[in-house]
Amino acid sequence: MIRVERELLRLEALASRKRYRIAILRALRGFVGAGGALATMLKLKIAGSLVLKIGLAVIVGLGFAWPLYAFAAVILGFAILSILDSNSGSDPNCDCPGDCERKESRRARLDRMIEQRKTWLVANAAPQPPNAGVAR
Repeated sequence: MIRVERELLRLEALASRKRYRIAILRALRGFVGAGGALATMLKLKIAGSLVLKIGLAVIVGLGFAWPLYAFAAVILGFAILSILDSNSGSDPNCDCPGDCERKESRRARLDRMIEQRKTWLVANAAPQPPNAGVAR
């Protein structure tokens, strides 16, 4: 009985050391990955601000240490960006950040003016078109 308890304590200590060693190696691998990513981003000027560089380096380091958590962080980031980027209330086909209706009306007026000029040239009309309707 005493021998079994002693063996159990030895095995638990062995398992504890292995868990500790794995945690240390994961942390070291994550720090090395994050440091390498940060150094690369600083050297190549990939991200704009220092906070963004550090954030990306943390995600890369997390990916080296725990790939599943890094994948979840990236998915969560994309979900947050897609929620923040959604255009509620505007035309879904419009890719401009401003007033799409005004730009569409200007484009339509310009198309009408181009067609009018083409018909004048084809008809070889004598009167010149007025300058009042020139697009700005």
